[in-house]
Order: sequence, then C-alpha cells, then structure tokens
Amino acid sequence: MKRLLSLVAGLLALPAFAAEPAELIVHNAKVVTVDAKFSVAEAVAVRAGKITAVGTNADVLKLKGEKTQVIDAKGKTVLPGLYDSHVHPTGAALSEVGDAVPPLRSLPEVFEYIKKRAADTPEGQWIVLRYAFPTRLKEARFPTKAELDEAAPKHPVLYHAGPAGVTNSMGLKVSGVTKDTKNPGTGVVVKDPVTGEPTGMLRSAYGVLKGVPGGGENVSAEKKRAAVMKLFSLYNEHGITSISDRNAGRGDLDLYLSLQKANELTVRVNVARGFSPGGTREEIGKRLDDLPGKDGRGGPTGVGDEWVRIGPIKMFTDGGMLNGTAYMRKPWPKGDTYQVTEDDYRGLLFAKAEQLQIVAEEAAKRKWAVTSHTAGEGAMDVLLDAYETADRITPIKDLRFCITHANFPSQHNLERCKKLGVCADVQPAWLYKDGHTLLKVLGPERMRWFQPYKSWMEYTTIGGGSDHMLRFDPLDSTNPWSPWLGIWETLTRKLERGGVLEPTEVLTREQALRLYTINNAYLGREEKEKGSLEAGKLADLIMVDRDLLTCPVDDVKDTKVLLTLVGGKIVFEKK
Repeated sequence: MKRLLSLVAGLLALPAFAAEPAELIVHNAKVVTVDAKFSVAEAVAVRAGKITAVGTNADVLKLKGEKTQVIDAKGKTVLPGLYDSHVHPTGAALSEVGDAVPPLRSLPEVFEYIKKRAADTPEGQWIVLRYAFPTRLKEARFPTKAELDEAAPKHPVLYHAGPAGVTNSMGLKVSGVTKDTKNPGTGVVVKDPVTGEPTGMLRSAYGVLKGVPGGGENVSAEKKRAAVMKLFSLYNEHGITSISDRNAGRGDLDLYLSLQKANELTVRVNVARGFSPGGTREEIGKRLDDLPGKDGRGGPTGVGDEWVRIGPIKMFTDGGMLNGTAYMRKPWPKGDTYQVTEDDYRGLLFAKAEQLQIVAEEAAKRKWAVTSHTAGEGAMDVLLDAYETADRITPIKDLRFCITHANFPSQHNLERCKKLGVCADVQPAWLYKDGHTLLKVLGPERMRWFQPYKSWMEYTTIGGGSDHMLRFDPLDSTNPWSPWLGIWETLTRKLERGGVLEPTEVLTREQALRLYTINNAYLGREEKEKGSLEAGKLADLIMVDRDLLTCPVDDVKDTKVLLTLVGGKIVFEKK
C-alpha cells in the first residue's frame, strides 16, 4: 500500500499555484480518486473551491498554513461527490408541500387511501393518485374501474401511473367519455372488446378527462423555493453534489439561477430543456432558436457555469415500462398487470422517426445535445434510426447524444451507440423495484436485455440516475433516489421480492462508482471539471462510513455519508 501511495504521489503532479497554503485539507483518508487509473491516495487539499493537490499525507500537509482547516479522516473513505443523472427536483419538492401520498404497496392500501381521501373531499371533486406504478404493488396489477367505484362511488378517481392510468365510472361520466369517444392523438381510450364500453384504462389519453387538478398549482413561489432547498439538502446528506434535471421548463431554470444568485445552491444542476418533437422543420428550428431566451442563459447545451449549466434537449419517444406503454418489438402479453386485451398491442410510440430525425438534425446544427425518454426496445430502434440519419448531415459524436432510460438495448443497438458516440442514463432502482413483475410479464428471454450494465459499458458510457419525481424519502420515494441503493443494485442485480436477474451483467465496484461520478460528468460534458478527485477540479467530495472497495457487497446499500463538501464548503456533516 505504501508503495502504491508513493507512486500516486508522484503521478498526481501539483499545479503551480499549489504552493500557496490550502484552505482545507482532508488527510489520513482512503481517497478513491476515480481518475483514469482509479488511483487511491491519502489526502486532498482544497483552495478557492478547487482541489489543489491529491497524494500522500506528507506531501499534501506541506500545503498547510496558519488558517488551513484540517480534517482527520481517521482512515475513512473519501470519494468524489455523487452525481444523479436523472431527477425532477421541482416536482418532487412540490409533492411534499401539503398532504404527501404515503408509499402504497398493495391494492388494499390503495383503496384504503382513496376511501380516506373520499371522506375528506367534497362529493364530485377529483381524487388523484399520481405515479402509482402497478409493478410495485403486491398484486402486480392496475386496479379495475369497478374496484375504484367501490372505493369512492361519489367521486371521480384517477389512478395515475405515468402515461397510463385507470379512472372510475364517475370519472368517465363527468368527462363525458363513452363508447363513442375517439382516441386522442397517439393515445388510447381502452374499450371492452365485447361491449365497446370504456374500461377505465387510459393510455396517454388523460386529455379526455375534464377537471382533473394539476397538482402544486396553488403552492407559493416561497414554499416551492424552500421545498427545493430542503430536497437539495437531503441530496447532500446522501452524498449527492450534482444532479441533472431531466425535463426542465424555463421556470425551473430560473429558480436554479435565483438560488445560485443568492448563494443558496448546495448541488450543481445540469438542466435538460423539455422539448416537443412536433411541428414542421421551420417550427422546430424556431423553437430551438427561442429556447435560449432573451438573456441567452437557456441554451444551447453547455451554456452556463459550474453551478447551473444547460444540458440536452429532452423529448419523449414512447411510454413507460412500469405502466405497460413502452414501445416494444414484440406485443405485450395479455394479462391484468397492464390490462392488455389486444393480440397486437406493442405499447405507444409518441414520436415518429421522421420527426425525431428533424429535431436531431436541427439541434445538431445549433450545437444542442439531444436525449429522449426511450423505454422499450422498439422505441430505441426508432430513436437510433433518427440519430443515424441526422449524423450523416451533422456529425453528433462530439455532442454526446443520449438515450434516457434505454431499458432494452440489443447487441445491434449497442454497436450503433458505440459508432455514434451515443450514451445513456439508466435507472438501477427499476431493476430492483420492478424486475420481479416485468420478469413475470415478459419472461426470461425478453428480460435478458433488461438494463444490461456490463454490456453497456463495453460499448459506450452510461450514467446512473433515479428518475426521482415524488416524495423525499430516499427509499420510499417515487422513484427511490438513494445512490447507494443504485450502486448496490448494479453490483448484485437482486430483485426486491427475491431472486437475481442475469448476474452476468453485474458491474465491478470500480465501474459502479464511476457510474455515479465521472460517467455522469461525461454525459453532461463536464468530466474536465468534476467527477473525480484530481488537482484543478472542483472540490466536490464526500466521506463515508465504510470502505466501498472491500466491504461485504450487501453493506454497500446501507452506506452513510459523514461529510459532504461542494466547492470546498461543508454542506453536510453527520453529527
């Protein structure tokens, strides 16, 4: 070990300004740098928000001055601050303002919650349960219209699970939805194959409902701001120092800029701008031109600074795995999990290849990176077709086009990603939380290619994210955002209800740590300034209570953060 540390000290050369005293030094640590060689050192020095030296205790302590704050790590592990590639902070924050929805793990719990809401809600007013994924219920299925009728016969009810959801008879009645109601756009008002009457299942068809409240619209700007700051503080507590808001509007961007101006940001935010692929080429081009705004801070990709930076534009190619609307190559099996009755139902494709192609072409011309929500393997085929076509006109490799979720890559699509330089942001918690139900529905042959982390890393760069959207708790939220759960899942591929899915696709500990640090920095084109502990990079680092390189693998998920620094400033310290 001493020989290794000595070698590291020699390799990690100090920049010219390192001779000046450090403002802070962490020593007597196991510093896992996550640099190109995955070097391990003993100490880190910080000045002016950046790392000035990484090396042996003896060498780094030479930078100690009269005013230097010195932290003795007492042998604890120090890592780069963690980065979540996919969160929805403002929505998650608003979900905790007012009455938060408790975690619901079975249909009886769902019905009890609805009955409780019905008792406190005037008759005729909507009861909405948002992002309640059937894959996570004990029964592994959507509730039926009749069951929702029984729970709340005098209220319109919407059991919302992303693009697909179920409403009750009252919900259909107050909205005027009948057997004659036509499907809206790419959506489907599901009807009984025998009677023709609406079953209550709506797939990307919420537009037919009337009077459904949006949620969070009555929250004041002050409460929203305070809730976002509280959430960011919780992120810090669990080691997160950077995030990517994966579908931000201008209002979200302005909130982050306002927090930055007031010196109240404690996480760095990469902001993906939500973008619709609809319209003519001219209309798409104009909307891209307008995205930066009059202040120029809204784009294109890369605009901003180390605190708030614009990421890619974000589109939606298809529906979702957790609600049975992902666009697949083969039909979804019939069954009550997603209430599929059709023989040829493959899910929902929200954007055609030609529209995605136009957006990719016009975005690349304007130096915008692109990502798109793409859950099913059929949708990935369509998106990569569009990326390939755009690449022939304007090369996209340096722009790092991305696929969001990318649940089912095939060997062919992995090869296409490598050729195009396309990366992906993946959600390991979905494998843990939803793998059991998906395996039951799709079977082992189709699930072989569900989130194959090892295969991904052999071809391109992937980054770990949570898709956090509701509630604050790191494990009971939708979706679980604990990075330690995500890291552990990539090491084990264990399913919440027992079993392991495709153990050949587990990652090494080095790969798992890269997934939530330098890889995500790469996705955001920020790897030169963060993601590893190297001289000249931002001083975003954490100290944890166990050695993540050697501890029993199941201990990884229970990791506790002792200290979090962002820009060299302590934003969390365990008391």
